[in-house]
Amino acid sequence: MINETFRLKEVLEENGIQTKLWHDDYKVLPGGNNYRIWLSNEGNVAKIELMDKELAKICRKYGNNQQAFPAFNIAPLYRITDDEGKTYCKNLLEEKEKVDFLRLKAMCENDNWSTNLRKKVEACLRKSIPGVPEDSAIYSLMQICGKIEVTHFRDSFEDWVWKNLQNDLKAFLPLLIHPGNPNKEPDKDIGSVSVMFDLKDWEPYGGPIANEKTTNQINQWLLTDTANKDQPKTELVDAFGDPYFVMDKPMPRVKLIQGFEAVLRSMFREQPCQFRYGNADDRSYPISRENRDSTQAALEWISKPENEKITWRKIENSAMLFAYPDKLPKVPPKIVSLFAPSGENRQSEEFVESRFEAVAKDFLTTLDGLPPKDKPKNIHVFALQQIPPALSNRAKVVYTRNIARDDLVKAANDWQDGCHNVPKISFVRPLTPFPIEASKIVNKVWKLDGTQADGKSAVKVMQYYEGMDLLINAPQNSVLRILRGVNANWLGLVKFVGNNFRRKTGNKDAVSLQQKNEIGMLVPLLGLLLHKFKILKEDYMQETAFLIGQILQVSDRLHLLYCEIVRKGDIPPQLAGNGMFVTATEMPVRALAVLGTRMNPYISWANQYSYIKGTDQKDNEKSKAEEDKNVDKSALVGWLIGHYRRLMTQLQSKLTENMRFGELEKAQLFIGYLAKLPESEKKQANEQSNEQENQNE
Repeated sequence: MINETFRLKEVLEENGIQTKLWHDDYKVLPGGNNYRIWLSNEGNVAKIELMDKELAKICRKYGNNQQAFPAFNIAPLYRITDDEGKTYCKNLLEEKEKVDFLRLKAMCENDNWSTNLRKKVEACLRKSIPGVPEDSAIYSLMQICGKIEVTHFRDSFEDWVWKNLQNDLKAFLPLLIHPGNPNKEPDKDIGSVSVMFDLKDWEPYGGPIANEKTTNQINQWLLTDTANKDQPKTELVDAFGDPYFVMDKPMPRVKLIQGFEAVLRSMFREQPCQFRYGNADDRSYPISRENRDSTQAALEWISKPENEKITWRKIENSAMLFAYPDKLPKVPPKIVSLFAPSGENRQSEEFVESRFEAVAKDFLTTLDGLPPKDKPKNIHVFALQQIPPALSNRAKVVYTRNIARDDLVKAANDWQDGCHNVPKISFVRPLTPFPIEASKIVNKVWKLDGTQADGKSAVKVMQYYEGMDLLINAPQNSVLRILRGVNANWLGLVKFVGNNFRRKTGNKDAVSLQQKNEIGMLVPLLGLLLHKFKILKEDYMQETAFLIGQILQVSDRLHLLYCEIVRKGDIPPQLAGNGMFVTATEMPVRALAVLGTRMNPYISWANQYSYIKGTDQKDNEKSKAEEDKNVDKSALVGWLIGHYRRLMTQLQSKLTENMRFGELEKAQLFIGYLAKLPESEKKQANEQSNEQENQNE
């Protein structure tokens, strides 16, 4: 990811944005709880407190996992393994029992500070930070800690914990007792507690160790010390043409968000395979100290918490998306919001602002409103994916694109046009997906009962970053591959919804709201994929595949009405049109031939029923309400018969004996099967007349 961050570093410099550069060995504190231990000038523990989370994010430690200062890991004082004792401690933390100090004292028998831990603590206490002035608080703390014996520190630490345990049991009990695993060796199961040392008498220095000002001071002293050290003269140049000397150090790592770290380039020397080519660590990609520091700072800048939803956002569990323009105004446009939703329930009416149309409008308006000097020419997008199975510190760039501003504006408008490239769907509200959401839709696999097929491994027809290519300019062969996956994966749900959305299960709809919402995301995606081939709804709604989808829907509805009226609600599991759906996707002519035979009795009944009920509304055996109900159904039956005749007439001139449907036609068939039938000419005339009257008023 060096190339991506180097360009970002140049953009920041061009726009006069100062980045915070941190020394390689001055690292953030671990996530979770951190404790501050205040030491007296004599090296005794004066106070212990749980650090504020925000303060812990500011503070840092110098060194590595084996030896660091002024923060490092210790362990709880005692280890227990019996179930009764662990349950008692758990109940204390959950405030289900009152503390019994005699019982706690009796439980504290097994010293948890192993020999190895004591050696590590001693090494950390002796750790020195280079380049700090002698009149600084951190220098004074190093002098105090350098004289502390580990046993003395442990005793002082334990005395304070016992004296203050009752003041905050939840905070201090984890310092006292570690619930261990009886199946593990004691010295390999000691737990971990992160602590940071500080000065009780810090007033003469203007501030304690654990604060932002002191942290920044220490960092600057470390950077200055490194810069002042003699650097070897060299005639080498790095990958960017700057003077370079070999440091034989791993590339810097950046903690992006909780649980997600990235290394600028991971070619660790401890892996023997790296020496196949004779290079590892920074030798694998020559880059000067200044450039590696500035690229690290650039990655830290773009991933700052306050830049979330502007220049970065997390996608999936192990990936992050970044985007930045080549011009950075004070209030930059929310570029990444164009690619991924904000995370709220976008099906709710309360979150209209989170729909793609609203986000795109906000983005385009902001972009258009920038002064000419601040308008970017290009926008760079890249995605980082942590490498399984460890999902630890190794990440790779899986997607990178440099997009012209005008191209992105056009792509955002085309995306909306594509997702609107569908007719009305009567039972759902179509919702334009974001590019990142496209893969989530495509990769879902549905069974014929309308449930999602969750296999042992997830289906990956489409990677999440391919949604951004779909937005910008995906080649047609990629679009066709995606469409093939959609048609295969969604066949089950389309069939289920088409067969059941007019049925009831008890007092509830047979098709759930979630299933309807899923269809509401699918249909716009199908419209978009067809739009990529310049197949527009004005045209495909007159084509064979769409019309066959409509005839299947009309057949289902006539069959359903027949069962409700003639069979008194005895409806078979599968309706006539739905039963021919799969055949229609492969052999449409054969499907229509078989369907025509199956529909004969229902068509004959429909012709008779709509005529009789439409002309003779008298029925002495039924109440007036039931009579009105049947009259309404007769009108519906007549309306559907009209559609059946119209569709069959249109199809006669379009069918050929050996006709087969490809992926594009299958998508049109899906849409036709789900789409709302055209309104009657009479209803359209009435609506137009009413509209004209309203305008005249």
